[in-house]
Amino acid sequence: MSENEFLDLSLTPQSFFRERINSASQQLNVNLNDDVEFYLVNLLIEFINPKTVNEDFQGDVLSTPLVLLLKQIVEAPEAKQAGMYRRLGDTSLYITGFFQDYFNQKTFDINYFIMMGSSAYHQASILSNSKDANHSSTLSELSNKFIQFVDVVAQASDSTSTYKASDILNIYDRWNRCGSDRLRAILQEFGITPISAPYKIAQ
Repeated sequence: MSENEFLDLSLTPQSFFRERINSASQQLNVNLNDDVEFYLVNLLIEFINPKTVNEDFQGDVLSTPLVLLLKQIVEAPEAKQAGMYRRLGDTSLYITGFFQDYFNQKTFDINYFIMMGSSAYHQASILSNSKDANHSSTLSELSNKFIQFVDVVAQASDSTSTYKASDILNIYDRWNRCGSDRLRAILQEFGITPISAPYKIAQ
């Protein structure tokens, strides 16, 4: 291991994830404003130990089906719903970004998680608008550009990953369902130019 390859153990979680998010957004040519960058960095920090994320829900958000989390939100007092919708969006974004191999299993549809996450951020934005317009605007952008931000989180999480030829069908299938620019770039690295029109979630 060369001198430059040693880990900088003095990095804080904020510095580490900010560096990863910045690098990923530049590689993918995704423009992040300061508020969205701050939000994504803090989201990743919170999921290191998701105790805070779990506070609004019964059970572990990472192991509870999203539809059951949505049920808890609908049944919750109105005053708590905005925060719970935001947490549902966070959970969907984290899972789709950080656990890409999870969706290689055909029983899990990445587009379902994308739809749930985008919709959750949209609802959180609406409910937060009267209290904090700036926060509401950030949530609205997370909803409208959800797929792009999934790409950023995914790129930040697996920048050292390598893909085998056996992964290509799964990657193509995921691209065909969600239209991820990052997945398109991976396919093109293998000399494959996607030609079908991928399904896009309604904005």
